[in-house]
Amino acid sequence: MGLFGSLFGGAIGFAFGGPIGAMLGAMMGGRVGNATSNAQHSGGYSSHDLQTAFTIALVSLAAKVAKADGRVCENEIRMFDDFLKTNMRLPKDERENAARVFNLARDNNVPATEYAKQLHQIFRGDRNRLLDVITILFMIALSDGKLHPQEESLINQIARVMGLNAHDVENCKATFNATRGNPQTSVADAHKVLGVSEASSNTEVKSAHRKLVREYHPDALASKGLPDDFLEYAQKKMVAINDAWDVVKDARNI
Repeated sequence: MGLFGSLFGGAIGFAFGGPIGAMLGAMMGGRVGNATSNAQHSGGYSSHDLQTAFTIALVSLAAKVAKADGRVCENEIRMFDDFLKTNMRLPKDERENAARVFNLARDNNVPATEYAKQLHQIFRGDRNRLLDVITILFMIALSDGKLHPQEESLINQIARVMGLNAHDVENCKATFNATRGNPQTSVADAHKVLGVSEASSNTEVKSAHRKLVREYHPDALASKGLPDDFLEYAQKKMVAINDAWDVVKDARNI
C-alpha cells in the first residue's frame, strides 16, 4: 500500500496540528483525534511524519493552485490525474485516494498560505524539500500547457511564505523545464538547476553538483520526507541535475 492508501486505511499513528492535522482528521473521519506526535514535543519528526506532511500539503497546495483562477474545471482534474499517473506512476486506486485529498483541499476555506506556513515550519532545516514543492507545483500548473497569471501569482506567494525568494523560484522553473527533457537548456538555466550563479567559481559549482547528487539519492529522500510515490519525480530531477552539470562543465571547460 502506498502512502495515499495508508492515509485512508487508518495506518496513521499520530496527528499534526494546523491545517495538515485538520486535513488528516477530515480524511479519516475524525479517527485521528487531537493527539499530537511525540516528535512535535521533542523537536523532530520521523520519516513517516515528514512523508505524510509533505504529501498532504503538496496535494492540498496543488488543489489551491488549480483553483486560483476561480474554479477547478474537469480538464484540470484530468490533468492532475494524468500528472499522478505519468510523473508518480500511481495506479488507479492510489490516484483515487490522492484525488480525495485534492477535493477536500479544493473545497475547504483554508488559504494556501496556511499549508505553506506549516510546511516551512516542518521543513525549515531542509530547504530542498521546499524547492521541490514549488517545482512540482509548476509541473502541475503547466500540465494543461499554459501557466495562468493567477496560478503563477499564487505559486510565488506560496514560495515567499516558505522563505524562498525570486531567484529560488526561477531555479524551480529552470528545473521544471529541464525535467521535461528540454533539449534547449541554456548555460544560464543549467546554472539555475544547480542552484548557483554564472559568477560562481568552478569549485562552488562542483560542490553544488555533488551536494545535489547526494541529496537526491533514494535513501536520502526517504529519510528526509519525500515519499516513495514521488521517487519518479526525483529520478527526473536527478537526470536534470546531471544534464545541467554536463552543460555547465562543457561551458566552463572543467
